[in-house]
Amino acid sequence: MSLARTLIDVRPLRTSPVFRRLLIGRTVSVLGSFMTMVTVMYQVWDMTHSAVWSGAVGLAQALPMVGVGLLAGSWVDRGDRRRIFLVATVGQAVCVLLLAVQGFTGQVPVAGILALVAAGSCFGAVGGPAAGVFVPRLLPKEQVAAGLALNQVTGQAMMLLGPALGGLLLGWFGIGVCYLLD
Repeated sequence: MSLARTLIDVRPLRTSPVFRRLLIGRTVSVLGSFMTMVTVMYQVWDMTHSAVWSGAVGLAQALPMVGVGLLAGSWVDRGDRRRIFLVATVGQAVCVLLLAVQGFTGQVPVAGILALVAAGSCFGAVGGPAAGVFVPRLLPKEQVAAGLALNQVTGQAMMLLGPALGGLLLGWFGIGVCYLLD
């Protein structure tokens, strides 16, 4: 077996400019999302010094994801996936922008931060099923597995890099800038 066959197949990046743009956009988005989660956790801890409030951040993200996610898949199947994905993405961006504004002002209570996290999670729960069919629709059948693998590899890498980079940027620039970078 050759070395080329043991490494990840990057043909989709070379052959499909649309997939390449989607992968880059998704990678940057996942990086920003993980930086934001570190920033939210830090901000809530800094405001409350409470493990309960810090745990509430996880609930504010998970409960809407599960609750809305159960219904979102069937709803998305009946609608225009591209439009739904764009609305969900804009909704997430607005939530992060509001987090950035409150990060610079510091005038929002913890419950408000959790509400913004929950709203962003709802938008993510709707956008996820809508985005699920993009890779198979963008690539030839023989490249779909490679495209999905590239999605997985970049997502996993950003799950590792995002919190680390978020912590560094948080220390250098503060809460508002970290949210704004997302």
